Amino acid sequence: MMLTAYCLGFGSWTVNFEGWRTAVSKLRDQGFEALGLSFSEGEMFLHRRIFDRQIEIAHQCGLKVFVAPSRLGGRFAGSPQMISLWLTMHPECQVPGHPDLACIEAEPFVQWIQDFLSTLIRDHAVDGVIWDESKRSGLISTHPATVKKFGGVPTTEQAQDSFVEFLDELSSCCIAIRPNLVITMFNTAGAPEYFTSRAARIPHIQYCGYDGNFCQWSFFREPPRQDKYLLGDVWERTVRECADGGKKTFALVENFCIPKSEHDTYYKNLDDYLGRIRPDHLAVYCGASNNECPEEVERMTMNLLRKHRFAR
Repeated sequence: MMLTAYCLGFGSWTVNFEGWRTAVSKLRDQGFEALGLSFSEGEMFLHRRIFDRQIEIAHQCGLKVFVAPSRLGGRFAGSPQMISLWLTMHPECQVPGHPDLACIEAEPFVQWIQDFLSTLIRDHAVDGVIWDESKRSGLISTHPATVKKFGGVPTTEQAQDSFVEFLDELSSCCIAIRPNLVITMFNTAGAPEYFTSRAARIPHIQYCGYDGNFCQWSFFREPPRQDKYLLGDVWERTVRECADGGKKTFALVENFCIPKSEHDTYYKNLDDYLGRIRPDHLAVYCGASNNECPEEVERMTMNLLRKHRFAR
């Protein structure tokens, strides 16, 4: 089993590299084998030396680095949560009625994102790619490029097949540059099963699964609410799709936005999950964002990872 520390948006603007080395060394000593780092258009514009140095230090500490290309064309999640800069400057590639989404049949967008990924993979010594939550995989586009491809407005199934094709081409693009990349894909349970089951068959993807939480969330002072499903509820779907696609299993623990009132629930549900389920690749947010008591959530998480022998 591989254990990845998900560190999206970690120190991408101002970075104390000695502090970064200390944090990475601690993660290694706790039993993590890899870091998950986000890379958005902002990183490409202004932070490439920082990103390169973060990778170098991680490798010196014995950890792999998996990159999550983030918010590109609005078609992936990741950090920061913002609209695609390129897309705002190319409205001709926006899905009609959805200015935050790029049309995956529009050739200028496809060429741009492939060039973006080629630069990322070629210039930075990442060990893997994580496709973080494909967005709106079931949306039907009426963009002229879509209509041209299908000879009319596509069906829901055709739209999802096109997204699978899009992901397949992006994965192939990355592998062509660095053949030994580890490629992981995860989705949300709200994604159509028609899409997720077919995406799990993409040849170059090695790990598939889902993210999910373990308690109710609160973003600031509002009462907690169940904004997302529990991660354990999608395990059977993960196993089924991975078996059909010949993939290894993945899961991401979303241990953020946790109010103090939900600590007991979080601990109980995570304890139960780790006691029953052992993904081939487990990722956990480290220094997770927006917890009311971040040190306590981190302590509970690491204690449970050690208890169930996921970490040292």
